[in-house]
Amino acid sequence: MKKAITILAFSILIDSLISCDKAKDQSVDFYNAEYRKGLWISPDRRDTLEFVDDSNLIRKGYFYTNEKYLYRIGGENLYIRLPDALDETQHPIFKIESNSVVLGNMYLTMGFADNTGTFYKEIEN
Repeated sequence: MKKAITILAFSILIDSLISCDKAKDQSVDFYNAEYRKGLWISPDRRDTLEFVDDSNLIRKGYFYTNEKYLYRIGGENLYIRLPDALDETQHPIFKIESNSVVLGNMYLTMGFADNTGTFYKEIEN
């Protein structure tokens, strides 16, 4: 009887952990790989990030012309690198809302100028 209760308790624990992971995967925010796919546009429309899948990114805009990158998310940072490079840039994820994200270190600046970039997910009709 004690063994059966232990097995039942363990099964409930595993089931609840799996349920939490499923709920997390369905969330509508930047950390969700499925939701992240698509085009993210800066407010002035001069910069775009197109998340092709969970590791490929295309950046287009005023300062960039269709540059392809690999990316990953680690903790609260977006890491971007060229496909044939080992070095990567780190972009802190400062703020996430349902359809927007604010990323740090997105632009070259001098001194203490703000180099964050806000991007809004383009919602398909």
